Amino acid sequence: MKAQEVISRLSDLEVNVGNTERLLSVLSGSVLLYDALVKKPKNLPGALLAGFMIFRGTSGHCFGYALLKDKPKVEKSKNILIKTQIIIDKPVSAVYDFWRNFENLPLFMKHLESVDVLDDETSEWRMKIPGNLGTIPWKAAIIKDEKDKEIRWRSFSDALIHNIGSVQFFDNGDGRTRLYVIIAYYLPFGTIGETIGKVLAPILENTIEEDIKRCKLHFESGLA
Repeated sequence: MKAQEVISRLSDLEVNVGNTERLLSVLSGSVLLYDALVKKPKNLPGALLAGFMIFRGTSGHCFGYALLKDKPKVEKSKNILIKTQIIIDKPVSAVYDFWRNFENLPLFMKHLESVDVLDDETSEWRMKIPGNLGTIPWKAAIIKDEKDKEIRWRSFSDALIHNIGSVQFFDNGDGRTRLYVIIAYYLPFGTIGETIGKVLAPILENTIEEDIKRCKLHFESGLA
């Protein structure tokens, strides 16, 4: 079959996947492909699955949906939840003030490309996709702010990947601060989100735990 015939047949496929889900398919396929080819030994089934998901996203056609004639009514989701705590050799007020300006976070959080503060409550975040495959943006709002005690934020409802976070600050009694961090990522769209979650969960968990440790080094080395 000639290339032109293949392209013609592909263009005739019904588009039965929404735009957001197509983007997630390409994203998850890219992450899976990177994971399958970079790690040793190579994961051929994973690479094939990645190719299918990239095709699903770029073409907008899902053969499973076509067979079912409809999308599944019940979809699962995948949550990535990271909880960690550290003690920083700085007073609570200094640690709180540093965290309150979210633009400081990429200084030690390597999974973040950038955070731009838009106003007192709103900020725009960009998370790096593993393998330098791009970034995922979203906007978030501070939903709780108690000076020297807690900062809590949540992404807007239209975010591609939903994010909720909380940082609590405790006076350790010796001039140091005990920092308790909870960060959660919620990946929608059923099987697609679950697939991305399985790939991203261990990567993000390790990365964010290292990020928090890096926060301690950032403070105690005098950079903050």
